[in-house]
Amino acid sequence: MLDPVKLRVLRSVVETGSIRASAEALGYTPSAVSQHLSTLRRETGLELVERTGRGITVTAHARILAEEAGTALDALAVLERTVKDLRSGRTGTLRLGYATSIASTWIPELARDVRRRYPDLGLELALRDCSCEDLAEAGMDIIVGEGTADAVPEEWAVQDILEEGYVALVGTGHPLAGRSSLPMKDLADQSWVTDDPLESFWFDRIGSACRAAGFSPCVDANPNDFPTVLGFVATGDYVSVQPSVIAQYLRPDVLAIPLDPPAPRRRLRVQVRRTVERNPAARYIVQRIHAAAERRAREIPGAVHLGVGPTGAPSQAATEATAPRSADVSQSAGVA
Repeated sequence: MLDPVKLRVLRSVVETGSIRASAEALGYTPSAVSQHLSTLRRETGLELVERTGRGITVTAHARILAEEAGTALDALAVLERTVKDLRSGRTGTLRLGYATSIASTWIPELARDVRRRYPDLGLELALRDCSCEDLAEAGMDIIVGEGTADAVPEEWAVQDILEEGYVALVGTGHPLAGRSSLPMKDLADQSWVTDDPLESFWFDRIGSACRAAGFSPCVDANPNDFPTVLGFVATGDYVSVQPSVIAQYLRPDVLAIPLDPPAPRRRLRVQVRRTVERNPAARYIVQRIHAAAERRAREIPGAVHLGVGPTGAPSQAATEATAPRSADVSQSAGVA
């Protein structure tokens, strides 16, 4: 049987492309990493790395082995967490994946409330800049994010929780800073900054709204995090279009200006694996997510809480906003 420790070392070497970098990441010495690789090469009969000058080149065999080992190592990690839970007396672990736009607002309070109410629960939180579909593949139990597909696998119970619009972010010294609202076309001649990958579903939605207004956005800066976006906007030379939820709490030198219709809108949803949907902690988490969405809907112009009423029936706002999807809401009402 292959040693998981050696497989983890191989994954690190494949990821970094360097024995020294892997040693630093793993807390090993370079010689220990080399020894693990040599042993794994003997056990598998595969050449895993080739020396090139002072460095190495990872072979195709090593990449395939590392990729295939990922599933086994992830499963082993789940087993190790189970053992840890049993040893510590915990009643189990729930894995919650969430989107960037609610990372600093909803999630810290949610984690605090859950840990106070269920102190014996292991709660793992994972920030992922991806869709609900991607998070589902990452082994999450509960997901709060944006679904990009109409069809949801049977193993998930789904509720839409919030529909919101987008806002333009500008610096306080920007010429548009005094406007109470903006049509998309007024952003045509601006330099844009966004943290969305330009080929992503999310930015394509914004780009489609721009193209409908007769222009293509000129993205001059594309950092990978929202605080850096705010730094560019604060200079007064850039604008950004973002969901209204993430724009609630900004730097004092950045303003959020609502976009006039027709402007892009999006929906956030919560997904719960049906294997845990009756778990009291999972039900509580979904309730708290709805409470956060309802609170934000009161604070954000144009946002609608797509919640369910105390009897499990869709609220009036949800009925009006999600009439085509009412079946989805009723099917998953037992989660809330």
